[in-house]
Amino acid sequence: MNKTHWLLPLIPLALAAASTPARAVDLLSTNGTGPVGNCQAALPAYEGMTRKRPLALVNEGEDVSFVTCALTTEEVSLNVNHFSTRVSNLGDEAVTVSCTAVVGDELDSTRYIVKTLTLPPGGEDTLAWGLADNGGLLFNKSIALSCALPPMVGLNRNRVTTLLSIL
Repeated sequence: MNKTHWLLPLIPLALAAASTPARAVDLLSTNGTGPVGNCQAALPAYEGMTRKRPLALVNEGEDVSFVTCALTTEEVSLNVNHFSTRVSNLGDEAVTVSCTAVVGDELDSTRYIVKTLTLPPGGEDTLAWGLADNGGLLFNKSIALSCALPPMVGLNRNRVTTLLSIL
């Protein structure tokens, strides 16, 4: 006598379970990095003004310095929900800081999204880009920032929040 006959009633249940669609769980995952690791002076002319401190990238020169940051995204899911950079004013005068998000690929269409804020002396704030900046859609291309830092202004923290779908 076959001892596996008790498995026969389970076959329809197994087939039914295999035919039901899998449901993904969507999670938001945020990665933060210090700008020293992923930002640099945009040109050699700005390198002498830009100091890479342990927790910040600061313009210690007397003129505006341009820096570029390549933000890290999840390669398995380029579904970026939002991203940001923390900016601080170490000087004793109010300053205006402008950063441009560059979204795209070098060989593909690229979008430029400019954000500007004014910081009081000793102040800090966050420049952020999100779904509203992309027509309500997730960002699905490479992301970089180009920032014009006035003297004594620094970038302190870059964050990227990605939507991960897990089956």
